[in-house]
Amino acid sequence: MTRKKASEPAVSPAAVYAHKHFAPRASAGMVARDRLLQGLAAAADVRIVVLQAPAGHGKSTTLLQIKQGCEARGVPTAWLTLDDADNEPRRFFAYFRSLIQQLHGGVDADWQPSRVRRHVDWIIEQLAGLDRPVALFIDELQTITSAAVLQFFRELMEYLPNNVTLYFGTRAIPELGLTRLIVDGRALLVSAEMLRFSRDETVAFFDQARELVVRPDELDSIFRRTEGWPAALQLFRLSLNRRNVRSTLEREISDQPRELAEYLTENVLALQSPDVQDFLLRTALLPRLSAPLCKAVTGLDNAQALLEQLERNGLFLRALDVDLHWFKYHGLFAKCLSDQFSARQPEAAREVHLRAARWYAAEQMWAEGVHHALAAGALPLAADMLDEWGSTLVAEGQLITLERWVSPLPLEEITARPTLTIKVAYVYVFLRRRAAFGPIHAALLRMEREGRIQPEIVLSMAAVSADDLGEAFRRAQRVDIEKVDESGFDAFERAAAANLQGVCALSLGDFEQARVALGYARLHTERGVAPFSGGYEVGVTGISQMLQGDLPGALATFDAAAAQSPIRLDRMLASAAMTACHVWALYEANELDAAEALFMPHQELIAESTMLDFVAVAFIAMSRIDHARGRRQAAQDKLDALEQVAQASGWPRLLRLVGWERATRALATGQTDPAQSLIAAMAPDTAPPQAWVMFADELGEAQFGDIRLMIHLGQLDRASRRLQAASAQAGGRVYRQIRLKLLETAWHLQAGSEPAAQNSLVQALQFAAPGRLIRCFVEGGRRVMPLLLRLHRAPPPGLARHTRFLADVVSACGGVPGADGGDRAPFDSLTDREQAILTLLSAGASNKEMARQMTVSENTVKFHLKNIYAKLAVDNRLRAIAAARERGLIA
Repeated sequence: MTRKKASEPAVSPAAVYAHKHFAPRASAGMVARDRLLQGLAAAADVRIVVLQAPAGHGKSTTLLQIKQGCEARGVPTAWLTLDDADNEPRRFFAYFRSLIQQLHGGVDADWQPSRVRRHVDWIIEQLAGLDRPVALFIDELQTITSAAVLQFFRELMEYLPNNVTLYFGTRAIPELGLTRLIVDGRALLVSAEMLRFSRDETVAFFDQARELVVRPDELDSIFRRTEGWPAALQLFRLSLNRRNVRSTLEREISDQPRELAEYLTENVLALQSPDVQDFLLRTALLPRLSAPLCKAVTGLDNAQALLEQLERNGLFLRALDVDLHWFKYHGLFAKCLSDQFSARQPEAAREVHLRAARWYAAEQMWAEGVHHALAAGALPLAADMLDEWGSTLVAEGQLITLERWVSPLPLEEITARPTLTIKVAYVYVFLRRRAAFGPIHAALLRMEREGRIQPEIVLSMAAVSADDLGEAFRRAQRVDIEKVDESGFDAFERAAAANLQGVCALSLGDFEQARVALGYARLHTERGVAPFSGGYEVGVTGISQMLQGDLPGALATFDAAAAQSPIRLDRMLASAAMTACHVWALYEANELDAAEALFMPHQELIAESTMLDFVAVAFIAMSRIDHARGRRQAAQDKLDALEQVAQASGWPRLLRLVGWERATRALATGQTDPAQSLIAAMAPDTAPPQAWVMFADELGEAQFGDIRLMIHLGQLDRASRRLQAASAQAGGRVYRQIRLKLLETAWHLQAGSEPAAQNSLVQALQFAAPGRLIRCFVEGGRRVMPLLLRLHRAPPPGLARHTRFLADVVSACGGVPGADGGDRAPFDSLTDREQAILTLLSAGASNKEMARQMTVSENTVKFHLKNIYAKLAVDNRLRAIAAARERGLIA
């Protein structure tokens, strides 16, 4: 394929197709929809307006008139036309951010880092911060099926700032909860019936065609037959010069809308000159048109003049940009023409698609090129383009896009191209498509045996996905990650290998080697412009810091990454890895509010992570948060969800982690028999004898649960031997040393040696204090609480520099020493947002009112109220207000 610089590069956050932000141009014959616009003006309090009707009802034209009215009143507007490709969240959010940029006068709005910020929160803040009325226009909403994008729209509609009006054009209404919004008076549905022209509008429409004479009785017939359907009226206006069309007005004919459109389209076509007819039929197969593309398809040198002529003549063609470079036919008109052409001249239609595919391939406009190649049945050409394009898609994490385009290809067409096979393998591995990956995996192994490729990296990723650590680490270690002169997809692959080498070193406790490997991963990520790899590198780097006891450093790493929107903002699988690790770090810092707020919107994405450790640390941390908040069922639900992921993915190690988590909770509540039953029911540990300890096992109880059980059962000699062996292997793993010292504390308490227990607890606190690792002590159990209180009242010399940390640990564990030396109920200070909600609560604001005033979701308000109730030790609003006044939190 010939290569040259693309006129429109593949979409990335920094490069979007301008035509998607271009509203239709006003045509000379456009009828003012005054009656409809007046009705909308009467509903000025409504902030969401949905125009819903089949094709040809003038939705886009009506949206344009609404937009013009807004601009005439000085209201800033922005427009976005959606398409099927926008179901890729990364692509969609790039366009929506560009939409916000329009409202900022073309200046890119700053993304400010935040531990818990989500895209919808950022969008809402940006819109609310404009401090003036604005209007957003979203056309072709029916193309959206992605759960992530639909959830974004649901939340945006639910918490839309009062200064924003949102207008949608759609053929069908996706699952957006619109009915409730309509019932609440917050949304208005403009139906097909309302969009149809009245008789007066029909008369005005034909009056504008001055060259056309239409009798009143003919107008009556046209109005009855079309029922005011705008597209059919335009087709009548274009075809009435044909005698056979006009003669049909003299008799009543009961047409279905589709049949009428096809009949009228055929007559419109017949009125054109032969060269225009041929041009229309061939170019109707093109989703969008430009003169160079049309020349490639039709061979005509005057394509630009023809396009501009068709637009002027109202032949269902509109410009997509002010430079008249790109155009698009009305969907109904194009469908009628293309169906006719494909049925009558199938080989000619195939040739059109083939020429279009080759033109797009030369322009490196891959999505359109693959579309036409598949339509032409040119599977080798489609596969060649996907091989080229796939390098970018995989590196940028646009896996769903590649999966969608590659799905029509037969297996042999993929495996005929080893490099495409590798890229498809990444898609199936990272999306956990186990069934689809099987044949691809077999093909890769065959190619490897034949010496055709060296698929070490992708097969190491496949082994990680299967939790086959031995195979994964062996293959990854064979890759030279120090080769830094590569870019693009090769750099992405080396970044993946470097990340895995970092995980391997981390599992062995070799933190220096992990740092070096992750440094190379970062370098390769930058050279390959591959944010997909970057998310994993950030996650593992933060975990490495935390396991060494540097929790502040880990949180700083995550916060710095959050400032780089391409990772966090676009809901990529790699961002799920980073987010999962961030949730764990926040949990260990006892920042439970922030951890929960970060976990909830990313829950589904985290559950889809390729490596089980990312899934495990986030879900176990969140389950423990639920348990600490008294939400026992929610805590169980998280473990149930984790168990389902383990079963579906074939991850026995994760099943053991879940089993030990359940057993440990049973032991903590004195349920020894149920705990032993849970342990007995677990599958045997099939882990290899190597010294690898994956980071999820550092958090989970699978590593030390047996020691805890031995202590609980009084089997102190066995427990002592296990503790000594584990301590000898701890090395520089500060996080593990803290947990072991807490187990040692429990051992001494069980043995009746309180001084020795206190000494072990002091050592645990000394390990934890520099990094402020708090939750280990909360999970340590109630038996350490008296020791903690005693240490707080009279800190030994070893804790003299850590009294503030000790106080925070005591508070987190459930008690705060009073002035008289006694204990009173714990009280964690309120966050700024909780304080604001408490103030609104005392003023009598409802949850909905609080959500609106604070520009957050109602669920977020409920979440903060639960935390406020827990901190104040109350169970309802009135008691919360009373307790807050008693503590001087409100007047």
